[in-house]
Amino acid sequence: MHVRHFARTFGSRALKAAFYGAVFLFFIAPLLRLLLMSFAGEAGYDASHYVRLLAEERTRLAIGNTAIIGTSATAFSVLFGGGFAFLVAYANLKRRRLAEVLILLPFIIPSYIITLSWTGLLSGNGAINTWLTSAGLPAINLYSMGGIIFVHGMCATPIVYMIVKAMLRRIPVDLEWASMAAGYTRRQTMLRINLALAAPAVASGAMLSFLATIDNFSIPAFLGISSGIPVLSTYIYEKAIGFGPSSFSDAAVLSVLLSLLAIGGTLLEGFFVKRSPGLESVGEDASTRIELTPKVRAAVEWSLLGGLFAFNIVPLLFMALSAMQKRYGLGYAADNLTMANFRDLLTNAGVLRAVRNSLLLASVTCAVCILVGTAAAYLKVRKKSGAVKVLEKSASLAYAIPGIVLALSMIFHWVEPIPGVRPRIYGTIGILAVAYVTRYLVLQIKGSVNAMLTVEPALEEAARAGGSGAFAVWLKILVPLLAKPVLASAFLVFIPAMTELTLSSILSAAGTKTIGLTVFNFQQAGDYSLAAAMSAVVVLIVLGGYGAALAYKKLFERQKEKKNETTEAGARIPLVRPDAGAR
Repeated sequence: MHVRHFARTFGSRALKAAFYGAVFLFFIAPLLRLLLMSFAGEAGYDASHYVRLLAEERTRLAIGNTAIIGTSATAFSVLFGGGFAFLVAYANLKRRRLAEVLILLPFIIPSYIITLSWTGLLSGNGAINTWLTSAGLPAINLYSMGGIIFVHGMCATPIVYMIVKAMLRRIPVDLEWASMAAGYTRRQTMLRINLALAAPAVASGAMLSFLATIDNFSIPAFLGISSGIPVLSTYIYEKAIGFGPSSFSDAAVLSVLLSLLAIGGTLLEGFFVKRSPGLESVGEDASTRIELTPKVRAAVEWSLLGGLFAFNIVPLLFMALSAMQKRYGLGYAADNLTMANFRDLLTNAGVLRAVRNSLLLASVTCAVCILVGTAAAYLKVRKKSGAVKVLEKSASLAYAIPGIVLALSMIFHWVEPIPGVRPRIYGTIGILAVAYVTRYLVLQIKGSVNAMLTVEPALEEAARAGGSGAFAVWLKILVPLLAKPVLASAFLVFIPAMTELTLSSILSAAGTKTIGLTVFNFQQAGDYSLAAAMSAVVVLIVLGGYGAALAYKKLFERQKEKKNETTEAGARIPLVRPDAGAR
């Protein structure tokens, strides 16, 4: 008995030690290696790289541009995201769902495609700038600080919108009635009750918007590199791909500086979340709270939809037309339109290889995240495992730091992750797979935890009482009940992984290029029509995927409603004894 108990205890401790070791190896060690690299000098570890870089004018310029762009884009997103959230949540608009789809479009479509669509619309000889210059007005230059802030703000607006709208709808309408019963007007009630309670959500959304902006690599890469506007993310990229003796150390220093900004923003966001009014458990109330007159409602609604269509749909339509241009920038006449660019994509070996790589990486990332994330969710919800909490916090850290920083840490770490062990995955698709899983695992953990919370523990207990083992419980109970919500959350991992650019820009080699990197290379090489054509294909794939997911969700909800109706109808049927007629 003592030997068996000792063996069980030793095995449990060994397993836990191996688990903590794996968490450290995959999530913590790369960041520590990056930090050490930033202090590595010729004579040992010192702060000489920090002193030298901070004394350079370009470094100070990159830090200043990052702060200016981050704060300005955040203000833009709070203004429009908060305003849209207020209208959709409270006003009696008839086309709320359509408005919401248009608002969320920049969140669904990769930011580098949004950027590319706007550069086509506002090109120097495009229709808009041609009209402006002919009217004696200055042309709009998107390759500027203002242009970068504008595109960043557009892409971050949906983040603020989703957070603020959810909080506004959770505010109980009873509070508004009590306020107006006390003599306050509707406007005073909105200011004193609704906006006051939503203020922490606005602040939280603003911080997430700021974090998304400083993390974003594609927008400043597309618009800032060619125009000489450095930010920390693109400056890290320039240093990492350079061949100077201190290139990697300099990139590590810049990565630490950017990470400090990101971690500080994350801590502030957590502070604002803690100051929220605690309405997270309250269900959302979609009822109308502001009744607009028919004329005002029509004016507001059509202005909103028209503006969203102009800013979120028209650039994509112009991008689709640009994808069919024989000679980019020479107009959209019939003799300048062709489908040859799409044909070239389908026959381009590099493009086809990039598509295969992206699909393979997205599939592998999803599969690993589903297995690890769902197992972690089970241990967290059912076993209250402290080890899983460590995994979740470590994975959250890997997701919170900017993608360009994570990519650089992967290079430093996986060359020799353990002394004497060289897995030789750098330059292969393997390091991309490791980086993707490290980046996106926390999304699946959170999605699987939410799915696990919907399964009643009594079902598992009943199966065990009937003699089923652990494998049978998973196969017959948990897998069928968890499959749909877990796959739904996995879809939110698959699409970003398939269209990812930031990690790929640092980690991809000649044969491991991805969809996002291929679009970036086309744009940087001046092949704008091919870049537009590939972006148009990606948009169709992404929108088709989201459309299929929504259709599947609606079908699932309808089947559930029918099942509930059938159950309720069966419960109402009176029970009749077989011998009742004989009496």
